Amino acid sequence: FFQQKQIGDLLARATSDLESIQRFFSHVFRMSLTAGLMFIMSLIMMCTFDWQLALLSLAPMPVMAVTARFVATRVRTGYRRVQEQFATIIARIQENLSGIRVVKTFALRLSEIEHFARLNEEYIDRNLRLVHIRSLFYPFTALLNGISMVIILWLGGLRVIEGTLTLGAFVAFNAYLIRMSRPMMLVGRMVDEYQRGVASITRINAILAEEPEPEEESHDLPAFRGEIEFRHLNFAYNEEPVLHDINIHIPAGSTLAIVGRVGSGKTTLARLLPRLIQADEGQILIDGISLDQIPHRSIRNAIGYVPQDTFLFSDTIRENIILGFKPATDADVAQAAEVSQLTPDLAVLRDGLETVVGERGVTLSGGQKQRAALARAVIRSPRILILDDAMASVDTRTEEEILKRLRNVMAERTTILIAHRISTVKDADHIVVLDEGRITEQGTHEKLITLNGIYADMYQRQHLADELEEL
Repeated sequence: FFQQKQIGDLLARATSDLESIQRFFSHVFRMSLTAGLMFIMSLIMMCTFDWQLALLSLAPMPVMAVTARFVATRVRTGYRRVQEQFATIIARIQENLSGIRVVKTFALRLSEIEHFARLNEEYIDRNLRLVHIRSLFYPFTALLNGISMVIILWLGGLRVIEGTLTLGAFVAFNAYLIRMSRPMMLVGRMVDEYQRGVASITRINAILAEEPEPEEESHDLPAFRGEIEFRHLNFAYNEEPVLHDINIHIPAGSTLAIVGRVGSGKTTLARLLPRLIQADEGQILIDGISLDQIPHRSIRNAIGYVPQDTFLFSDTIRENIILGFKPATDADVAQAAEVSQLTPDLAVLRDGLETVVGERGVTLSGGQKQRAALARAVIRSPRILILDDAMASVDTRTEEEILKRLRNVMAERTTILIAHRISTVKDADHIVVLDEGRITEQGTHEKLITLNGIYADMYQRQHLADELEEL
C-alpha cells in the first residue's frame, strides 16, 4: 500500500478531505434540515391561503433539479481534481523537505521553485474552473426564483382585484413565499457543499476500503528456535517477476549470507520474512509452521530487521535505539551501542545518547545512522536477525570491529546477512548468490571461490580494489 501511495496524498486526505467531510456534516446537514422544515411549513401555510398559487410557486423546482444534477456531477469531478492537485503539491513539499540536502547539493533551488510554481498554477486553474461552474448555478437559481415571484405577484394581484383573494391573505401568502424562497436559494450552496463532501468521502473511502493485514489463526511458539525454510518461492512487483523458485533452508542459529548484483532480489527476499510483502507462490516456514499461520505481531517481535534505507525518528539517539522496547535498561543500550560501534561517536557528541538526531537523523552521518539502526535491532535480542546491507556506509575497519562483536550476537540466533562486500559475508555458514531473481550458486566461501562464477568474480574485483586502495 505504502509503495503505491504518496505520503503527500495521504496527508491531503487526512487533512483537507476530512475538513470537507466535517464541513458537510456540520453545515450542510444542519442547513438541509432547517431549510427543509422551513420550505415544508411555508408551503403548507401558503396552501391554506391559495393552493393553486402555492403549487405554481413550485414551478421552478423541476428546472432547478435538472440543473442541479448537471452541475453536481461537474462540481464533484472538479473538486476531486482540485484535491488531487492539492495532494500533488503536498507530496512535492514533503519530498523537497525530506531531500533538502539533495536540492541544495545539486543547486536545484530555482528549478524546484519553478516546478512548484507550475503545480500551484495548475491548482489555481482547477479551482477557477470549479468556481466558474458554481458561479453559473447561483445566478440561475436566483433568476428562476425571481421570475417565479414576479409571476405569482402578478397572478395574486389579479385575484385580489377580482376579489377571490383578500389583500391580507395575499400579503401573508407573499411573506411565506419569501420564507420559502430562501431554502430554494440555498440549493446551489447545498449542492456545492454536498458534492465537495461526496468527493472527499470517496477519497477517504478509497483508503478505508483497503484490506488491512489479515490476522490468521495463531500458532503458539513457546520454543521459538528460528529455523527458516523457503519453498518454491516466487514474487513479482506489478507483474514483473523478481524472485523465481527460491529454495533455501536455514537451520536455527546459523548464518545465511545473500549476495548478488544490484537488482537481483536480495532485499525483496529479506522483506518477505517480516511480511512487509506477500509472496505470490510458494511457502515460508518458521520452525516448520507456515508464515501465513503466524500473526504479524508474533513474527515481527521475533525479528530484528535493519533495512537498506535507515530511518531515524526526530528524537534522541537513546530513544531511537530503544524505540518502544520497554524492557531495555541503560546497560542494554550501552551494550547495543558497543556492538554496533556507536560508542566512539557518542563520546564525541556533546549530549551523547541524549543527542537529538533531527528529522530522519539529519544531524548524523550515514554510517552513524546505520549503526544506530543496528543497535536498535540488537537490543531486542531477536531470534532472527536480518541485516540488509547494514554496514554499507561504514569503512572496512569499522565493519571488521562490528562483525567481530556481532559474532557473539549472531551465534545465539538465526542471521540473514545481505551485503555487497565479500568481507562481510565470507564467514557465514552458507552463502547464496542471487542473479536476476534466481539462485545461481550456493555454498561456503571456499566452495564458491572454486566455482569461478559470479561470487568468485565479485571477490576478485573487490580484492583488486582493496589492493589498489592500499597503494
